[in-house]
Amino acid sequence: MSLDRVLVVDDEPMQLELVERGLVHDGFEVRGVTTVADMAIEAGRFAPAIVLIDVNMPDESGERAIAVARQAAPTARIVLYSAWEDSRLRVLAAQLGADGFLSKSESVVAIGRRLRDMLRA
Repeated sequence: MSLDRVLVVDDEPMQLELVERGLVHDGFEVRGVTTVADMAIEAGRFAPAIVLIDVNMPDESGERAIAVARQAAPTARIVLYSAWEDSRLRVLAAQLGADGFLSKSESVVAIGRRLRDMLRA
């Protein structure tokens, strides 16, 4: 597992591309997928340090997506990612057993900084 590898899971291709580009620019090695099924495959190949998962994936529930991520990348930190307000996202992350959460309203620079902080913790 490389310390700077991030697997981004988002069903919205434009959002996925935006986050991927920003994280690559910030020095991360990034892969992106648009389904939870693809996440399971790519996580096994890529060995990410962080799996950044959109909360509203159409192919699986958030709870199931986290379970799939934990099985496919057992040492990775699982971080929920959504446009929801922080208080709601914090509660969901705690309920589902995620390691953290990020808001889509944050700049890509801030997202990169927060992910680096999570890796150092």
